[in-house]
Amino acid sequence: MSVGDRSLLPVISTMARLLSVVAIVLASAGCSATSSATQEGRQEPQSRTIAHSEGGRTERRAPVAVPENPTDREIRRALKLTISHDSDLRDRHISFIVTNGDINVTGIVRTEDERRKINDIALNIDGVKSVANAVLISE
Repeated sequence: MSVGDRSLLPVISTMARLLSVVAIVLASAGCSATSSATQEGRQEPQSRTIAHSEGGRTERRAPVAVPENPTDREIRRALKLTISHDSDLRDRHISFIVTNGDINVTGIVRTEDERRKINDIALNIDGVKSVANAVLISE
């Protein structure tokens, strides 16, 4: 080791210690943010499994964490409540995902009128930006 290399040792040592301190601070900040969110009763991001159908078989992919904001939560509650009180739709297999005010609806209904009714209900809820209706009509 040359004299020039030895002169860098204190600088390298100081940088290594500084990086260790930064890593510890960041790790503890993440832990405290997680524990405070849990203590305050906030919901953690929901985990949803994505299913993809191709060639007659359904392939299930790994769960995807979808963060949920309060507006989306309210939209989902209003949609569930309205559908559960609707005599035509309450017994149908309908599911939906709300993301930033956009609703993706899937399921099976009996008529085109029921399919349209889902759109009308969803579009009349405050905060809804769009509805992607992939509901199928049973035969």
